[in-house]
Amino acid sequence: MARRVIILLASLLVGLGVWAQEINFDAQMQRYGLVDVQTLDESIGVELKYATEDNFVGENTYGSLQRAYLLPHFARKVVQAQQILRKRYPEYSLLIYDAARPISVQRQMRKAVEGTPYTAYVADGSRGGRHNYGVAVDLTIVDECGKPLDMGAGFDDFSRKAWVGEDKAFSLAEYKSYVETLRDEGLISDIAARNRILLLEVMDGVGLRPYVKEWWHYQEKISMSLTRQQYKLLDF
Repeated sequence: MARRVIILLASLLVGLGVWAQEINFDAQMQRYGLVDVQTLDESIGVELKYATEDNFVGENTYGSLQRAYLLPHFARKVVQAQQILRKRYPEYSLLIYDAARPISVQRQMRKAVEGTPYTAYVADGSRGGRHNYGVAVDLTIVDECGKPLDMGAGFDDFSRKAWVGEDKAFSLAEYKSYVETLRDEGLISDIAARNRILLLEVMDGVGLRPYVKEWWHYQEKISMSLTRQQYKLLDF
């Protein structure tokens, strides 16, 4: 009887998406060779948005996962960006909203936007995007009280005011110019423009570029096809 109750409870947990997440996500990240960014620099903040309901899906897709994992070389770039930021503004710090993402979660997100205008923002769940290879990070800047700076648009904002450009080949100067255009059009404030440009400069300083439609998303300056050739899909 006890065994049947345990099996039933396990089945319920699996159905809720909790069982695999609570047991496997941290261990699987490490098994794939990823590192917890805070083990390299504990001053970097982490607030995984997909471990909360404060995201476009409106639900926790990460279970109990609270750590930001990335491939080691990419994690070191984020640490270097933190150092650049702290040198310019000692009272500021980076706050990570998302990092490596299992392909199972990607599929869940994709399913949530199928048939909507937001499909273009969420990578296909069959091969995945850069997050699913451990080489993309979503982040912002916070002040000495841990309050996020005004970036003119919130995380997971799908409107144009969250953009930093309209072309994947933009340079830093062009990104900055585009942000200033948004300011001039009244879509974001002058303060938000300055903060967004600061984040652009810091991340460009370590060789990372934004996804043009998400001010918070940064990745390597290589193509998606090359990303898939060089790195391993987080297939769990």
